[in-house]
Amino acid sequence: MSAIQIIGTTVTTTRANIRQGSPSITAPVLRKVDAGTSVAVIGVATGDTVQGNAQWYHTDEQAYIWSGACGALSAPAASSGDVPNVVDISHGDQVTSFAQARGAGVLGVIHKATTGQSGQDPHYAQNRRDAVAAGLLWGAYHWGTAAPVDKQVQNFLDTAKPDAHTLVALDFETDDGNQMTLDMARAFLQGVQAKLGRRAVLYSGDRIKDQLKNTVDSFFGQHRLWLAQYGSRPQVQPSWNTFWLWQYTDGSDRKPAVIVPGIPGDAQGRLDCNHFMGSEDQLRAQWAS
Repeated sequence: MSAIQIIGTTVTTTRANIRQGSPSITAPVLRKVDAGTSVAVIGVATGDTVQGNAQWYHTDEQAYIWSGACGALSAPAASSGDVPNVVDISHGDQVTSFAQARGAGVLGVIHKATTGQSGQDPHYAQNRRDAVAAGLLWGAYHWGTAAPVDKQVQNFLDTAKPDAHTLVALDFETDDGNQMTLDMARAFLQGVQAKLGRRAVLYSGDRIKDQLKNTVDSFFGQHRLWLAQYGSRPQVQPSWNTFWLWQYTDGSDRKPAVIVPGIPGDAQGRLDCNHFMGSEDQLRAQWAS
Protein backbone atom coordinates (compact mmCIF):
# COMPACT_ATOMS: atom_id res chain seq x y z
CA MET A 1 0.00 0.00 0.00
CA SER A 2 1.26 3.49 -0.87
CA ALA A 3 -0.23 6.66 0.62
CA ILE A 4 0.00 10.44 0.33
CA GLN A 5 -0.97 12.65 3.25
CA ILE A 6 -3.57 15.23 2.30
CA ILE A 7 -6.34 16.94 4.22
CA GLY A 8 -9.85 17.66 2.98
CA THR A 9 -13.41 16.40 2.85
CA THR A 10 -15.48 14.34 0.45
CA VAL A 11 -19.14 13.41 0.15
CA THR A 12 -20.29 9.89 -0.63
CA THR A 13 -22.28 9.45 -3.83
CA THR A 14 -23.64 6.03 -2.90
CA ARG A 15 -24.00 3.86 0.19
CA ALA A 16 -20.50 2.70 1.10
CA ASN A 17 -18.40 0.81 3.62
CA ILE A 18 -15.67 2.40 5.68
CA ARG A 19 -13.03 -0.32 6.08
CA GLN A 20 -10.82 -0.67 9.12
CA GLY A 21 -7.08 -1.27 8.96
CA SER A 22 -6.37 -1.30 5.22
CA PRO A 23 -7.75 -0.10 1.86
CA SER A 24 -9.16 -3.48 0.97
CA ILE A 25 -12.56 -4.95 0.22
CA THR A 26 -11.67 -7.79 2.60
CA ALA A 27 -10.85 -5.49 5.55
CA PRO A 28 -13.42 -5.39 8.38
CA VAL A 29 -16.29 -2.93 7.95
CA LEU A 30 -16.03 -0.22 10.58
CA ARG A 31 -19.37 1.29 9.61
CA LYS A 32 -21.66 1.90 6.66
CA VAL A 33 -22.45 5.38 5.42
CA ASP A 34 -25.34 6.55 3.26
CA ALA A 35 -25.06 8.59 0.08
CA GLY A 36 -24.60 12.27 0.85
CA THR A 37 -22.45 11.67 3.95
CA SER A 38 -19.54 14.05 4.48
CA VAL A 39 -16.29 12.22 5.26
CA ALA A 40 -13.13 13.87 6.60
CA VAL A 41 -10.02 12.76 4.71
CA ILE A 42 -6.39 12.75 5.88
CA GLY A 43 -4.78 10.91 2.99
CA VAL A 44 -5.06 9.16 -0.36
CA ALA A 45 -3.91 5.54 -0.57
CA THR A 46 -3.54 2.86 -3.21
CA GLY A 47 -5.32 -0.38 -2.34
CA ASP A 48 -7.63 -2.97 -3.86
CA THR A 49 -8.79 -2.16 -7.36
CA VAL A 50 -12.56 -1.82 -7.64
CA GLN A 51 -14.11 -1.20 -11.06
CA GLY A 52 -10.68 -0.19 -12.35
CA ASN A 53 -10.03 2.30 -9.55
CA ALA A 54 -7.41 1.53 -6.88
CA GLN A 55 -7.59 4.87 -5.04
CA TRP A 56 -8.92 4.96 -1.48
CA TYR A 57 -9.37 7.80 0.97
CA HIS A 58 -7.77 7.48 4.39
CA THR A 59 -10.31 8.86 6.85
CA ASP A 60 -9.76 10.61 10.16
CA GLU A 61 -11.04 7.44 11.86
CA GLN A 62 -7.83 5.67 10.76
CA ALA A 63 -9.91 3.73 8.27
CA TYR A 64 -10.46 3.71 4.50
CA ILE A 65 -13.24 4.34 2.02
CA TRP A 66 -13.05 3.57 -1.70
CA SER A 67 -12.81 6.84 -3.66
CA GLY A 68 -15.17 5.54 -6.34
CA ALA A 69 -18.00 5.81 -3.83
CA CYS A 70 -17.21 9.48 -3.22
CA GLY A 71 -17.27 12.80 -4.98
CA ALA A 72 -14.22 14.97 -5.60
CA LEU A 73 -12.00 15.78 -2.67
CA SER A 74 -12.46 19.36 -1.47
CA ALA A 75 -9.61 21.11 0.26
CA PRO A 76 -9.90 23.64 3.07
CA ALA A 77 -9.61 27.10 1.57
CA ALA A 78 -6.29 28.84 1.95
CA SER A 79 -6.92 32.03 3.88
CA SER A 80 -6.26 35.41 2.30
CA GLY A 81 -3.43 36.42 4.57
CA ASP A 82 -1.45 33.19 4.44
CA VAL A 83 1.92 33.16 2.70
CA PRO A 84 1.67 30.42 0.05
CA ASN A 85 4.12 27.54 0.27
CA VAL A 86 4.72 27.65 -3.51
CA VAL A 87 4.65 30.60 -5.94
CA ASP A 88 4.98 30.63 -9.70
CA ILE A 89 6.54 33.57 -11.50
CA SER A 90 7.85 34.82 -14.83
CA HIS A 91 9.87 37.77 -16.11
CA GLY A 92 6.83 39.99 -15.42
CA ASP A 93 7.12 39.49 -11.67
CA GLN A 94 9.42 41.58 -9.53
CA VAL A 95 11.70 39.79 -7.09
CA THR A 96 13.59 41.71 -4.41
CA SER A 97 14.76 38.87 -2.17
CA PHE A 98 14.26 35.13 -2.50
CA ALA A 99 15.86 34.76 0.93
CA GLN A 100 13.17 36.98 2.43
CA ALA A 101 10.47 34.90 0.76
CA ARG A 102 12.03 31.71 2.10
CA GLY A 103 12.14 33.18 5.57
CA ALA A 104 8.45 34.07 5.34
CA GLY A 105 7.47 30.48 4.60
CA VAL A 106 7.69 30.03 0.84
CA LEU A 107 9.17 26.61 0.09
CA GLY A 108 9.28 26.45 -3.70
CA VAL A 109 9.29 28.58 -6.84
CA ILE A 110 8.12 27.43 -10.28
CA HIS A 111 9.40 29.76 -12.99
CA LYS A 112 8.31 30.13 -16.58
CA ALA A 113 11.18 28.94 -18.75
CA THR A 114 9.76 28.91 -22.27
CA THR A 115 6.86 29.56 -24.61
CA GLY A 116 6.30 27.53 -27.76
CA GLN A 117 9.27 26.65 -29.95
CA SER A 118 11.41 29.75 -29.39
CA GLY A 119 10.22 31.92 -26.50
CA GLN A 120 12.60 32.04 -23.53
CA ASP A 121 12.16 33.88 -20.25
CA PRO A 122 15.13 36.28 -19.86
CA HIS A 123 15.05 36.16 -16.05
CA TYR A 124 14.93 32.38 -15.70
CA ALA A 125 18.63 31.59 -15.29
CA GLN A 126 19.48 34.38 -12.82
CA ASN A 127 16.35 33.81 -10.74
CA ARG A 128 17.19 30.12 -10.60
CA ARG A 129 20.65 30.80 -9.19
CA ASP A 130 19.29 33.22 -6.61
CA ALA A 131 16.36 31.03 -5.54
CA VAL A 132 18.43 27.88 -5.14
CA ALA A 133 21.03 29.84 -3.17
CA ALA A 134 18.22 30.94 -0.82
CA GLY A 135 17.26 27.32 -0.16
CA LEU A 136 14.10 27.27 -2.27
CA LEU A 137 12.90 24.33 -4.32
CA TRP A 138 13.12 25.14 -8.02
CA GLY A 139 10.74 24.31 -10.84
CA ALA A 140 10.37 25.21 -14.51
CA TYR A 141 7.26 25.36 -16.66
CA HIS A 142 6.58 25.60 -20.39
CA TRP A 143 3.66 27.49 -21.92
CA GLY A 144 2.30 25.21 -24.63
CA THR A 145 1.37 26.61 -28.04
CA ALA A 146 0.42 25.36 -31.52
CA ALA A 147 4.08 25.12 -32.62
CA PRO A 148 5.56 21.71 -33.51
CA VAL A 149 5.74 19.67 -30.34
CA ASP A 150 9.26 18.33 -30.84
CA LYS A 151 10.58 21.87 -31.16
CA GLN A 152 8.68 22.91 -28.01
CA VAL A 153 10.16 20.04 -26.02
CA GLN A 154 13.66 20.90 -27.24
CA ASN A 155 13.25 24.60 -26.45
CA PHE A 156 12.00 23.81 -22.96
CA LEU A 157 14.71 21.33 -22.02
CA ASP A 158 17.52 23.39 -23.56
CA THR A 159 16.39 26.50 -21.66
CA ALA A 160 15.18 25.02 -18.38
CA LYS A 161 18.22 22.73 -18.06
CA PRO A 162 16.45 20.60 -15.43
CA ASP A 163 18.61 18.63 -13.05
CA ALA A 164 17.44 15.82 -10.77
CA HIS A 165 16.02 18.36 -8.32
CA THR A 166 14.05 20.47 -10.81
CA LEU A 167 10.28 20.14 -11.06
CA VAL A 168 9.17 20.31 -14.70
CA ALA A 169 5.65 21.24 -15.80
CA LEU A 170 3.50 21.89 -18.85
CA ASP A 171 1.18 24.89 -18.72
CA PHE A 172 -1.86 23.77 -20.73
CA GLU A 173 -4.38 26.57 -20.86
CA THR A 174 -6.44 28.58 -23.31
CA ASP A 175 -4.38 30.60 -25.78
CA ASP A 176 -6.67 31.93 -28.51
CA GLY A 177 -5.04 31.85 -31.93
CA ASN A 178 -2.07 29.79 -30.77
CA GLN A 179 -3.74 26.88 -28.98
CA MET A 180 -1.95 23.69 -27.99
CA THR A 181 -4.37 20.82 -28.61
CA LEU A 182 -5.04 17.95 -26.24
CA ASP A 183 -3.08 15.58 -28.48
CA MET A 184 -0.18 18.02 -28.55
CA ALA A 185 -0.21 18.24 -24.77
CA ARG A 186 -0.08 14.46 -24.63
CA ALA A 187 2.83 14.40 -27.08
CA PHE A 188 4.70 17.09 -25.13
CA LEU A 189 4.40 15.14 -21.89
CA GLN A 190 5.54 11.98 -23.65
CA GLY A 191 8.51 13.84 -25.10
CA VAL A 192 9.62 15.18 -21.74
CA GLN A 193 9.29 11.77 -20.12
CA ALA A 194 11.33 10.15 -22.88
CA LYS A 195 14.13 12.67 -22.32
CA LEU A 196 14.12 12.82 -18.52
CA GLY A 197 12.82 9.42 -17.49
CA ARG A 198 10.14 10.99 -15.28
CA ARG A 199 6.74 12.57 -15.77
CA ALA A 200 6.16 16.29 -15.88
CA VAL A 201 3.48 17.96 -13.79
CA LEU A 202 0.42 19.14 -15.74
CA TYR A 203 -0.83 22.66 -14.97
CA SER A 204 -4.39 23.19 -16.12
CA GLY A 205 -7.84 24.19 -15.01
CA ASP A 206 -10.82 24.84 -17.26
CA ARG A 207 -8.88 23.77 -20.35
CA ILE A 208 -8.36 20.17 -19.32
CA LYS A 209 -11.90 19.97 -17.94
CA ASP A 210 -13.37 21.28 -21.21
CA GLN A 211 -11.26 18.95 -23.34
CA LEU A 212 -11.76 15.73 -21.38
CA LYS A 213 -15.31 16.41 -20.11
CA ASN A 214 -16.12 13.45 -17.84
CA THR A 215 -13.72 11.03 -19.50
CA VAL A 216 -11.22 9.30 -17.24
CA ASP A 217 -7.95 9.47 -19.17
CA SER A 218 -5.36 7.17 -17.62
CA PHE A 219 -2.45 8.85 -19.43
CA PHE A 220 -3.14 12.31 -18.08
CA GLY A 221 -4.18 10.89 -14.71
CA GLN A 222 -0.68 9.46 -14.26
CA HIS A 223 0.71 12.99 -14.21
CA ARG A 224 0.46 15.04 -11.06
CA LEU A 225 -2.16 17.74 -11.46
CA TRP A 226 -1.31 21.35 -10.72
CA LEU A 227 -4.85 22.66 -10.64
CA ALA A 228 -5.64 26.23 -11.62
CA GLN A 229 -8.92 27.19 -9.98
CA TYR A 230 -9.49 30.39 -8.05
CA GLY A 231 -11.88 30.33 -5.12
CA SER A 232 -12.29 28.21 -2.03
CA ARG A 233 -13.41 24.80 -3.30
CA PRO A 234 -11.21 23.23 -5.97
CA GLN A 235 -12.73 20.53 -8.17
CA VAL A 236 -10.66 18.22 -10.35
CA GLN A 237 -11.46 16.54 -13.66
CA PRO A 238 -12.38 12.82 -13.14
CA SER A 239 -8.99 11.56 -14.37
CA TRP A 240 -7.66 12.61 -10.96
CA ASN A 241 -8.88 11.92 -7.45
CA THR A 242 -7.32 15.13 -6.22
CA PHE A 243 -4.78 17.75 -7.18
CA TRP A 244 -1.11 17.68 -6.24
CA LEU A 245 -0.73 21.46 -6.22
CA TRP A 246 -3.49 24.06 -6.28
CA GLN A 247 -3.11 27.55 -7.74
CA TYR A 248 -5.84 29.24 -5.76
CA THR A 249 -5.28 32.90 -6.66
CA ASP A 250 -3.24 35.33 -8.72
CA GLY A 251 -3.96 37.98 -6.12
CA SER A 252 -6.66 39.78 -8.10
CA ASP A 253 -9.53 38.02 -6.31
CA ARG A 254 -8.18 38.36 -2.75
CA LYS A 255 -9.02 41.19 -0.37
CA PRO A 256 -6.69 41.82 1.30
CA ALA A 257 -4.20 40.73 -1.33
CA VAL A 258 -1.72 37.99 -0.57
CA ILE A 259 1.61 39.60 0.27
CA VAL A 260 4.79 37.58 -0.11
CA PRO A 261 7.85 39.32 1.34
CA GLY A 262 10.62 39.49 -1.24
CA ILE A 263 8.35 38.75 -4.23
CA PRO A 264 6.01 41.72 -4.82
CA GLY A 265 4.61 40.26 -8.04
CA ASP A 266 3.69 42.10 -11.22
CA ALA A 267 3.08 45.81 -11.77
CA GLN A 268 -0.44 45.46 -10.32
CA GLY A 269 0.80 43.61 -7.25
CA ARG A 270 -0.58 40.27 -8.42
CA LEU A 271 1.26 37.03 -7.72
CA ASP A 272 0.32 33.43 -8.52
CA CYS A 273 -0.05 31.58 -5.21
CA ASN A 274 -0.20 27.82 -4.78
CA HIS A 275 -1.12 25.46 -1.97
CA PHE A 276 0.45 22.08 -1.24
CA MET A 277 -1.52 20.10 1.33
CA GLY A 278 1.27 18.34 3.14
CA SER A 279 4.43 18.89 5.15
CA GLU A 280 7.64 20.48 3.96
CA ASP A 281 9.34 17.08 4.03
CA GLN A 282 6.60 15.64 1.82
CA LEU A 283 6.84 18.50 -0.65
CA ARG A 284 10.61 18.08 -0.88
CA ALA A 285 10.29 14.33 -1.38
CA GLN A 286 7.68 14.66 -4.12
CA TRP A 287 8.92 17.83 -5.83
CA ALA A 288 10.96 16.39 -8.70
CA SER A 289 9.72 12.83 -8.53
